[in-house]
Amino acid sequence: SIGGARVEVEVGYKKFETLAESDYKHVESHNFVAVGRDATLTPDNFFVMKIDSVKDISVMLNACYDVMHTDLPVSPYMCAGLGASFINIADHVTSKLAYRGKVGVSYKLTPEISLIAGGFYHGIFDE
Repeated sequence: SIGGARVEVEVGYKKFETLAESDYKHVESHNFVAVGRDATLTPDNFFVMKIDSVKDISVMLNACYDVMHTDLPVSPYMCAGLGASFINIADHVTSKLAYRGKVGVSYKLTPEISLIAGGFYHGIFDE
C-alpha cells in the first residue's frame, strides 16, 4: 500500500562478469589472478586461480516511508535496510553484513497496483 511507513523483505541477485579491457596474448588471460600467501608476493609464495565472475545474493529487511500528497499522482518514497550479502568468488562463499538505501517515486495505477521508478545503493560493512 502507498502511504506512510512500511516494511519490506527484498532478495537480490547480481552477477559481475570479468571483462577484458584489451587484447591479451591468451584468450582467457583476464580471468586469472595471482593470490599471494603472504603480504609480499614472490615467485614461490603465490597460487593462480581462475575467476569467471563474482556473484552477490542479498537478503535485506527494509524500512520504507511513502510521502503522500493527495493532489499529486506520484508519491516519493525512501527506504533504509539491513541484511546480508552472500558473495561467491570462484565457488567460495563469504557472508557479510549489508546495508541498502533506496529512493524513488510511485505512481498509483489502481488501489492495489503501483508503477515505481527509483534507484538504490547497496554496500557491505567491514570493507
